Amino acid sequence: MGANFVEVKGFFNTSCTPPVCMEPVKKTRKTPIIPVLVGLMILIPFLVAAGCTEKQPVPSDLRLNGTRWALADYVFEGTSRQALNGSTVTLEFSDDGRITGSAGCNHYFAGYGIKGTAITIGQAGSTEMYCAAAGVMDQESLYLALLQKAASVTAGNDRLSFADAKGTAILSFTRIIPPAPEPLVGTNWTLDSVYSGDAVSSVIAGTTITTVFGGDGSVTGSAGCNQYFASYNVTGPSISIGPAGSTKMYCTSPGVMQQESTYLASLSRAAAFTITGNRLNLADANGTTLLSFTKAS
Repeated sequence: MGANFVEVKGFFNTSCTPPVCMEPVKKTRKTPIIPVLVGLMILIPFLVAAGCTEKQPVPSDLRLNGTRWALADYVFEGTSRQALNGSTVTLEFSDDGRITGSAGCNHYFAGYGIKGTAITIGQAGSTEMYCAAAGVMDQESLYLALLQKAASVTAGNDRLSFADAKGTAILSFTRIIPPAPEPLVGTNWTLDSVYSGDAVSSVIAGTTITTVFGGDGSVTGSAGCNQYFASYNVTGPSISIGPAGSTKMYCTSPGVMQQESTYLASLSRAAAFTITGNRLNLADANGTTLLSFTKAS
């Protein structure tokens, strides 16, 4: 009597008369190659697409350290707003784990940490100037508040954006392509920010602090009240500046003499320098920014 075979998911059951079916029926099944290949061809695009929907990390070829960005727009109460004309808000990633820049009126700085697409930005410190132009101080306040809400970052070659913890974009920047760096030697530099621990201050209104590095190994300038001079030495990005001598005038304007003393002390602590376009930064041996200058106009 013939047995009836029923195929069930790759196995074979038999329906037969007991005397005839004394042993299980064994059958070797060959898997067709073409259907398997067709199945893989269908499946692979879905696997690739699934992988591509994951958040991509900040591109490895884009080094955020040393890059500068200008605010293009921001989100306030669910509405996107463009940055004010005539008020440039900037963001720079420094090598010492800080972000710095102009908030539109004041200079600011904050610590930051980044891992993959996740970013945390600490409480920002800033100078305390007041700008009377309409909307500038309000925009500055909103910008600094939004910085602390940043939870993720996406970046391309010419665009950078921060999103909050819900994934909503809150700040969008365009990349600033800096001009060729000015030479250290022979450029007239004007101080605009003094860093001290977690504080940053601007130069007292009505005073100007300058520095010029000469080709003869001397650095000279105005410390805000007195003229000063010192020797310096540069090796690669490293710099050392000797103790400064100065004239002995006394200026009675509030804070000027203290500012001068702080400046000259910071100058002597300089161990490294960076020049980005028309900006010179002097840092200590730990890479912490001490003084920030711009090329005199």
